[in-house]
Amino acid sequence: ADFFAFSAHKMYGPMGVGVLYGKKALLENMPPFLSGGEMIESVSVDGATYAPLPHKFEAGTVNADSVYGLKAAIEYISEIGFDEITAREKHLTDLLFNGLKSIPHINIIGGNTAKEHLGIVSFTIDGVHPHDIAAILDSEHVNIRAGHHCAQPLLTHLNISSSARASVAFYNDENDIKRLLDTVSKIRRLMGYEQ
Repeated sequence: ADFFAFSAHKMYGPMGVGVLYGKKALLENMPPFLSGGEMIESVSVDGATYAPLPHKFEAGTVNADSVYGLKAAIEYISEIGFDEITAREKHLTDLLFNGLKSIPHINIIGGNTAKEHLGIVSFTIDGVHPHDIAAILDSEHVNIRAGHHCAQPLLTHLNISSSARASVAFYNDENDIKRLLDTVSKIRRLMGYEQ
């Protein structure tokens, strides 16, 4: 690939900072898209000469504290290791997926196996709005996302307006999944349905 990009907040780091990797030859030929201090080597009335890479693309004051936070997040993840993180998330996803699948009136969105949902399981409950699902879970100290998840065209294609989305990470444990499943199994009754 010519370019890679990632955001720190997707790896337990601070918001507002990330990394862009690009092949040197491509970056050297690209004009900067922001201007300001640090990205200029020299300025005249007739034009400017840009600083060498990477400074050419670093206009203004660097967000140094967030960069340091990103470094700490990378070290943290490296210390745990991707194999360990993946194994924990796979185990928790299996528990979550299979538990949701066993509850009546739950509709899992996406693939039919847990391995197709690593870390994330989106679902609906018959007759219950996803925001109600999220509010009830929140009252039991379980946090999920509810809404269209920046995927409105997909939800339109699936003929649903919104969904609930449970995400797991390596720092969750089996008790977190159990609390979510216990609460989800009661939601229809709490909303006035017989089951």
